[in-house]
Amino acid sequence: MLRIAICCGGGFSSSTMAANLEKQVQAKGLQDEVSFQFIPFSGLWGGSDAFFSGKIDERQDEVDVALLCPHLEYQLRQNLDKLRIPCFVLPMKLYGALPVDHLIEEAEDVLELWNGGMKNPILFPDEPRSMTAPRATSHRRWVAAQQ
Repeated sequence: MLRIAICCGGGFSSSTMAANLEKQVQAKGLQDEVSFQFIPFSGLWGGSDAFFSGKIDERQDEVDVALLCPHLEYQLRQNLDKLRIPCFVLPMKLYGALPVDHLIEEAEDVLELWNGGMKNPILFPDEPRSMTAPRATSHRRWVAAQQ
């Protein structure tokens, strides 16, 4: 089973996004293959967080990959030494807009890059910064459409 975290700072939009993705997983009968859950970004390593009144428990072992809200790119780069799982900053055009199938593909491809030796922050070779990615689909589908 692929366990995916949707992470942001306060969880206002990402907790809703994770809940919506999990509903899509259930509706498609994929609950034995994939799961989504919201984890505050600082919760990955057990940092303190003003939104959650202080220190929160470390939760990296609960997931295989973390997909981060676009505004967390800087925070990710500041906390690389605390992370043991692949973390990918979702491009702005993708955040909250992709169907579950596309986000599953994105997570699978991020995990493949990680398993191939890439370190955080995970970036697709043709996207030096995820924030400037021109696509509005999973990377896998975007590459296939370019060929």
